Amino acid sequence: MRVFVLGLPHTLTTPRFCSCAYTMKVWNLCRMLIDRGHEVIHFGNEGSDPVCSENVAVTSHEQWSAVYQHPGTKYFDIAVDTPAKEAFHRHFAESLEREMRARLTGTLDTVVCVPWGGPQREAAVNIASSAFVVESGIGYLHSWAEFRVFESYAWLHTTLGKEGLFQGQKWYWPVIPNAYDVSMFSFRAKKDDYFLYLGRLTLDKGVSLAVDLTRRTGRRLIMAGQGDPAPYRADHVEYVGPVGVEERRELLSHAAALICPTYYVEPFGGVNVEAQLSGTPVIATDYGAFTETVLHGITGYRCRTMEQFEYAARHIDAIDPHACRTWAMNYSLERVGKMYEEYFQMLFDLAGEGFYASRAERRDLDWLRPRLPVVP
Repeated sequence: MRVFVLGLPHTLTTPRFCSCAYTMKVWNLCRMLIDRGHEVIHFGNEGSDPVCSENVAVTSHEQWSAVYQHPGTKYFDIAVDTPAKEAFHRHFAESLEREMRARLTGTLDTVVCVPWGGPQREAAVNIASSAFVVESGIGYLHSWAEFRVFESYAWLHTTLGKEGLFQGQKWYWPVIPNAYDVSMFSFRAKKDDYFLYLGRLTLDKGVSLAVDLTRRTGRRLIMAGQGDPAPYRADHVEYVGPVGVEERRELLSHAAALICPTYYVEPFGGVNVEAQLSGTPVIATDYGAFTETVLHGITGYRCRTMEQFEYAARHIDAIDPHACRTWAMNYSLERVGKMYEEYFQMLFDLAGEGFYASRAERRDLDWLRPRLPVVP
């Protein structure tokens, strides 16, 4: 299969920007498809270093760094709030469209994966008659493409509820979860005594609840991520700022638990999978994507009241780190790669019999079948 993967305008496609979930979607999608033997062409800012067949720079590093002056790759800025950034986005879109058109073959043999909006969307829409344009890993409102991949059923259902009646093209709106390079995380069964909050420091992510919970249960809390820590300062809280790949690996593998008390409908909350890959149980809210990613009582707890959160915190040692790891392997590049292959073949079938296309080579429907941990 031949796949175009579009990088983001505000970052470089590299694990150094691991704080940006969408950047890591691009990185992991490239690696996943290359590992499965497909042709992958990445388009993004100069300085990106994805694993791919061809890496196309649609801007120069000077152009990018002139408008996105990141203080470090642990931090990312998504704002388009100046004339210079607006001009950069226009240039990104024009250059992206030109470079993609130069590589189209004139037949429907290419899938274009668009894991963001903005200038990526503008360029992809303009070539939609010449390729299958897919929004991949949707975890935001106002999705737009004919072909859409959602990162959770929670978010698919949120979108369906917003858009109204079921229509034919929604057969081609599957749920394929985010994928993770397992080698970037270290499994550790023996834990330290701290709880971890890792993510944006915003009220809607439930940071204040994490602070309250750890105070009430006498636990030390390490907070990591972008944002202003001032509203959440407390004697038992240590703020370490945004973290890179190695710091992230260490914090996740040593934590006694990860706390994800998101207030809104969480589209995915990928750090909870990263924690489970590290053998670390998760304490999360009981709605949104956590109902799919956290097995209650097996890989963590899902809660609705402070009493339930406190019970979870006090009984976190009952969760087996090995069960966490086994479950989280369902989000590995290998497993999720099979899901994308199945979906891309569904799209290519549209050039023939479409919905009624048959496949004589079919041997299973395992693309939706997860591996469950053994529970005593």
